[in-house]
Amino acid sequence: MKKLIINADDFGLTRDISDKIIETYKIGNLSSTSLMVNTPASDYAIKLAKKNPKLGVGLHFNLTEGKALTGISSITDLNGFFFNKMRINLFKTLRIIDLKDIKNELNMQFEYITNAGLSPSHIDSHQHIHMNPGIFRVVADFAKEKKVSIRIAFPQFIKRPEGKISYIKRLKQLILEYASYKNAFYAENISVKFNKSFNSIFDYHPFKMPIKNDYINLVKKSISDQHEVMIHLYQESQELKSFYGKKYEGKRMFFKKANAELKILSKESVFSSYKLANFKDL
Repeated sequence: MKKLIINADDFGLTRDISDKIIETYKIGNLSSTSLMVNTPASDYAIKLAKKNPKLGVGLHFNLTEGKALTGISSITDLNGFFFNKMRINLFKTLRIIDLKDIKNELNMQFEYITNAGLSPSHIDSHQHIHMNPGIFRVVADFAKEKKVSIRIAFPQFIKRPEGKISYIKRLKQLILEYASYKNAFYAENISVKFNKSFNSIFDYHPFKMPIKNDYINLVKKSISDQHEVMIHLYQESQELKSFYGKKYEGKRMFFKKANAELKILSKESVFSSYKLANFKDL
């Protein structure tokens, strides 16, 4: 039987986003979420999770936005804020980053959840930063130690009937595809459980604001019996603006896409013909 996981990222980013994730879960349009622990509504989201014990809750490991729980290190600036994704990947390649700092931050973020009384179902990451093969090994080893599953973000090329392919986006997918199969090989070797396929609205070419049928099509396009569909359910708010500050305007297009997902998935059941699972079911 197909194990279909619908996972909402960024639980705990803001109160509004966290509320919308729970609302969508109650409708039946998601079975799993991943919690950020260094964001404004982390504790609020933990309270919501405890009220909904059947919802799978994983760690949305964050290395690229906000402040580190471990303070100043090789993965942060002098104020303790994480470097952005581009810098983290570059510094990892140049061996400027100490992998022990990544492991320490991962451990502290994971313990934030367990100390609050939750049992994490899996580990994934903000902006897929753990898909960098060097970082992936740290996270996968940790997942094995903690006996939890891990997400592998296998990209999927889904061509729409009309419109041009984005070749820049396709190139990024090919790079991610190489990383995903390399990471899957490592995870298999150390016996860590992971989803065997993955997609989201961002796999469509060309990208357009989603419609209900897009989500049905994502499930139909799944290429394994352990598939994850990633979703983002954003409600813009003052809390979100405060967290991102000057970076907010540069992220408006992403917020618009995530809000479009919210408008579809929080209104009516889309996946009612499927029995949804979470990462603990792998």
